[in-house]
Amino acid sequence: MNNNKVLIVGAGGVGSYFGGRLAQAGMEVSVVCRSNYEKVKKNGFEIKSVNGDFSFKPAGVYRSCSEYPETADYLIVTTKVLPEINVIEIIKPAVRPGTAIVLLQNGIEIEKNIAAAFPGNELISSIAYIGVFQNGNGRIEHLASGRLKMGVYPGGLSEKTKLLSAAFNQAGVECEAVDNIEFFRWVKLVWNTPYNPVSVLAGGVDTKVISTTKTLEDLCATLMKEVCAVAGSRGMELPENIIQSNLDYTRNFPPYKTSMLLDFENKRPLEVEAIVGNVLRIAQAAEIPVPYLETVYALLVSADIQNRS
Repeated sequence: MNNNKVLIVGAGGVGSYFGGRLAQAGMEVSVVCRSNYEKVKKNGFEIKSVNGDFSFKPAGVYRSCSEYPETADYLIVTTKVLPEINVIEIIKPAVRPGTAIVLLQNGIEIEKNIAAAFPGNELISSIAYIGVFQNGNGRIEHLASGRLKMGVYPGGLSEKTKLLSAAFNQAGVECEAVDNIEFFRWVKLVWNTPYNPVSVLAGGVDTKVISTTKTLEDLCATLMKEVCAVAGSRGMELPENIIQSNLDYTRNFPPYKTSMLLDFENKRPLEVEAIVGNVLRIAQAAEIPVPYLETVYALLVSADIQNRS
């Protein structure tokens, strides 16, 4: 389709899977790796996918953005959203005139600092709906879904967004370019904000356990109501059936450990602030009562601290 250059920063499960799909669409895809650098440099990625297994050998494998010798058309950030990860400093050496920065990450209110740091670069905010994880250096398990939505931040569409979306669709990834990406971030939070924390706080349970345990599923539904109320304060009127559709979707989803639970089990930091804390702070600023969200946040912060130590 094209020979656009792509640099993936944070080549874990999400980055390697979607990077591999862009390579299938004819893009020149390179990656920045950390712990899995040696393995990926030698062998690339082996991806076991519900949509068909494939391998992905990046055009280049680097330890940092400063090593990347090209000018990327798209710099795709797939790192975790954590206070200790300074995305601006990490990507700065590879952000050049004409480079579109693509945030393929969880959470809400994650774009402002990036937009302020690189005002001359287009910022594309993207959301992934996918069950994927890295089970070893360069070995990826894709269990379910694999859809994307993306749009220019803070709103609108662009030719670069449309081109990237078309490349994903060419490679078999359902990708929709939208003009109001914040709306869809709230839509995803209706699922993420309940299920990720509950999977950890309930003792390390997968989505099947949550869906078949009435008290846990009811807790998720209550948290969803609070998230919807907070979204409404931002002018985001979510679909009336969104809570029931999320409950039904999860019941029919293959048993799945959330990304937060996998991080917890592997003693990695949790995306507490991006998925829960930022929602809570928006609620407090708008004086919206969210008692369940406040409780979950307090418990999750403590669980994260204890787990790291």
